[in-house]
Amino acid sequence: MSNRSLVTPPLGSDKPSDSYVDGPVEVAALKREGESLSESGRNSTNTSSLSADMGHRWLAWQCRMISGIIRGALYLPADAQRQGQALSIWPEVGDGESLLIETANQALLKNRGVVRSHQHYGPEKQRACELLACPLLVDQKPVAVVAVMISPRSEAQQRAVLQLLQWGGLWMETLLQQQLAADQQAGAFSLTAMTAILGHSSSHEAAIETVNQLAEHFGCERVSIGFRCGLPIRLQAISHMARFDSRTQLVRKVEAAMEEAVDQRVTMVYPSIKVRDSAVSRAHVELAEHHNAMAICTIPLRGRTHIIGAITLERSGNEPFEKATIALCQSLANLAGPALELKQREERSSLSKGVEALRGMAASVFGTGYLKSKVGVLSALLVLALLSVVEGTYEMTSTARIEGAVRQVLAAPQNGYVKQAEVRAGDLVEAGQLIAVLDDRDLQLQRQKWQSEYNKVRAEYQDALAKRERVELSVLRAQLDQVSAEIRLVEEQLKRTELHAPFDGVVVSGDLSQSLGAPVETGQVLYEIAPLESYRVVLEVDEENAAGLEKGKAGHLVIAAMPGTTFGFVIDQVVPVAISQDNRNFFRVEASLDEPESSLRPGMRGVAKVDMGQHSLLWNWTHSTVNRIRLWLWTAGW
Repeated sequence: MSNRSLVTPPLGSDKPSDSYVDGPVEVAALKREGESLSESGRNSTNTSSLSADMGHRWLAWQCRMISGIIRGALYLPADAQRQGQALSIWPEVGDGESLLIETANQALLKNRGVVRSHQHYGPEKQRACELLACPLLVDQKPVAVVAVMISPRSEAQQRAVLQLLQWGGLWMETLLQQQLAADQQAGAFSLTAMTAILGHSSSHEAAIETVNQLAEHFGCERVSIGFRCGLPIRLQAISHMARFDSRTQLVRKVEAAMEEAVDQRVTMVYPSIKVRDSAVSRAHVELAEHHNAMAICTIPLRGRTHIIGAITLERSGNEPFEKATIALCQSLANLAGPALELKQREERSSLSKGVEALRGMAASVFGTGYLKSKVGVLSALLVLALLSVVEGTYEMTSTARIEGAVRQVLAAPQNGYVKQAEVRAGDLVEAGQLIAVLDDRDLQLQRQKWQSEYNKVRAEYQDALAKRERVELSVLRAQLDQVSAEIRLVEEQLKRTELHAPFDGVVVSGDLSQSLGAPVETGQVLYEIAPLESYRVVLEVDEENAAGLEKGKAGHLVIAAMPGTTFGFVIDQVVPVAISQDNRNFFRVEASLDEPESSLRPGMRGVAKVDMGQHSLLWNWTHSTVNRIRLWLWTAGW
């Protein structure tokens, strides 16, 4: 079994012999078939590619004109490349389809005619055949690929078959050009009709313009447009008629035909073309019989969301409506419907517009559209409603620290130097316990000095007393008193060089262990001591949360060092002065613990929550944000 390619001869070569066709091929017969296909091209509505109907008729014509064709297929270029479904195949039942698409793919890749000789197909490959394929070009671009399976024959006859296929390609090009021209003409008419509709200020004038153009373009004796007025349809315009009486029998029958099509939501055509078997056409039959068996086509006129009316076209009985004409009319109706609906909506009163807007809002809210979103919104609203009803305790949260209720300061009694340090911050001390000692050498020298001076003055006093010099005794008595006072002062200062704990407590601050020998000045704070059993809680409440705080409110405290333990407290005082620190303003609030705890130490920090009363859960969670927004709006001047 061989597989060879054959380049086709020029289209202008000699006519092949008649031995491979069904009798003589007459040019007139080809012309008649071509004219028939041309008419099909005019009626086609596909402007972008070859339609299936046109391809089927073209392939059937080619296969009937050439004798010995077993099977033929027509492929679009994309289908041939991916070996997909054929656009048309003749006959529909048979073998060898895989051979046809392989040959078509080869012809498309080589962009020329291909012949595959001595091929076999059928059960167990017992039947012999020849395969021919060639691309059909339009403007040097392939629009389709035709492949045929023929009975075995000579090479000259194969060339002749390829030549006939290429001649058929010329007819294909003509058909597509005619189809494109017809579609362009239809598009131009659609654009003209829409421009005319939109150019009128009222729906009545636009309807009259529409029916006149449709009647002229499609050669209709009468074209009518009717709009829905509630459930019934009322005729709005009739072609070539400025006025008409809505009570006449003609108008009533046309309206009945329109209602018949609109109620069934289908395009009604009388006679010959049925949209579906169950369609009722009684009103159309009566309208046709009343006016001498006319051809009638009624198309529902669709607006944006629903049917707003219908268009009825009427011709003489010997000019029925073709499928292409019906399709074009439907396209025009789909374009004109929303435009005419817009005109009608613009003509309504303000009250009608308001009522419709309310209906639209109600439909969007209570309708079935966006069901998931509506369920979500409804659920959110129910949750908000529940949160606004259910009440909970609002607890104001702030930072807090532990302070001693009393803080004793141990300051330097006089200028001196640190001699000894027994404790430092954090140590527990007992009442009277030695804490630190200052260097007393200077004071000891001063005491010795004044003691010597005292001894000297006392000796002089004894001598004056022996001599009974009263004046001298008075002076010396005064000097003795002065020196004694200086000695007592120095002794007192010596006592104060030792710093003792005033009570049982804890050293809050101070560490002189690393400052031995360092000088100190009178009044310099060396230690701070707080009692062990007397603490207070100091809350640092942000100014936006200070409203409502007052003496007597209770709360709970959790220390960072003991997160598992909660301590109760009661507010004792709200200091009415804001403190600015660390880029924030806060109020100092003092509270006392319900039950003192020995494990607490001054300086511990934690979080305190104050019971502010019952409020709705929604208020509890949102009032802080709402207050910030209010403040921002007020600042912005709104």
